[in-house]
Amino acid sequence: MAINNIIDLDAKLALTKTVKIAGKNYDISISDEIDCALSDYANIDVTVQLRDMASKLEKLDGVETTTADQYKSFTQEEMISMRNGALATLDVVLGEGEGKRIYEHYGQSTKAVNTVIGLLRTELDKVMVERKKAADKHYSNRHKNNKKK
Repeated sequence: MAINNIIDLDAKLALTKTVKIAGKNYDISISDEIDCALSDYANIDVTVQLRDMASKLEKLDGVETTTADQYKSFTQEEMISMRNGALATLDVVLGEGEGKRIYEHYGQSTKAVNTVIGLLRTELDKVMVERKKAADKHYSNRHKNNKKK
């Protein structure tokens, strides 16, 4: 009789999380592409856009003839740019067209879409922490068992 000595590392290292967003379930596999898309948007794209916005705003402030309509136009253009970046990020993470679907579901709110991206990052980071804890526990238990022999 053979003893099953197979250790299922696939189960221990599963990097998929099911999340429900805007009424739809998504199975998200954590990968470099997904991690990069979420991190790039939050840490780079938004930061660069805010820096550029400040620079453009200084230029507008420097012109004495700048009107309220010009400020409104500037703000709307920047909001559209930010929204497009957020929707593109969700398309990478969840699939083509899902960014727009989520945006529509949440009342065409860029703030809501940015909140979704932040929550996704938090939840996917939790998966990695859980996997590390499981691995650490597994290996610390193995080392304890080996010392007893």
